[in-house]
Amino acid sequence: MEGCGLQCIKYLLFAFNLIFWLAGAGLIGVGIYVMVAYGVPDVLTLLSISELLLKGGAIGLIVVGSIVFIVGFLGCCGAIKENRCMLGTFFTLLLILFLAEIGVAIYAFVQRGQFFGLINTGVDTLSAVPYNSTDDAIKTLIDFTQTYLKCCGMNATDNWSPTPDSCACAANAASSICTNGNYNTPCKTSITTFLEEKVMIVGGIGIAIGLTQLIGMIFACCLFQAKGKDGEIV
Repeated sequence: MEGCGLQCIKYLLFAFNLIFWLAGAGLIGVGIYVMVAYGVPDVLTLLSISELLLKGGAIGLIVVGSIVFIVGFLGCCGAIKENRCMLGTFFTLLLILFLAEIGVAIYAFVQRGQFFGLINTGVDTLSAVPYNSTDDAIKTLIDFTQTYLKCCGMNATDNWSPTPDSCACAANAASSICTNGNYNTPCKTSITTFLEEKVMIVGGIGIAIGLTQLIGMIFACCLFQAKGKDGEIV
């Protein structure tokens, strides 16, 4: 019965690592998504916030994803080959990675106020400049933001005089977000909501991966201990 249980753990660990390996690929994908997600770079550029902040986090995700990818592969091999050394290395790397992710999550949580403070400052600064006084590049970004996020003005809907065409509601827009044919929500609110949604997506993926790592470490410990006692798993 014990041998059957260990065999189950062995194949569960292999299945976990296969998922973990795919999760690494997923993290790489999320990192790329954050860098090129439709609208995110444009919104940050509009608010004069360095894309370095965005790209730094995205590159971090790609690096972590690559490490996860490699660790997952190592775990798969350790489980199938029943190699105690590989299992120990897998557990150690996974633990380090798990602790690092907790550290990054705590840092991001602590710094979230500063990030959204920069967003609000950028919006307030831009709202003080008349729409027709901005250069064509900024106008294009303002128009994109207002059309994409269905908003008008930066920190108030009456920021612009005259009101630019991009404030006009789309033909299929819900009546609740329109007043006198224009969007009735200032972009400050829409930008914050938009970026919070992106943060929630990334955070949700991170929590799911963290829980998966924890389960993998438990399985690796069980298999490592069994291998040490029995010499081999039958």
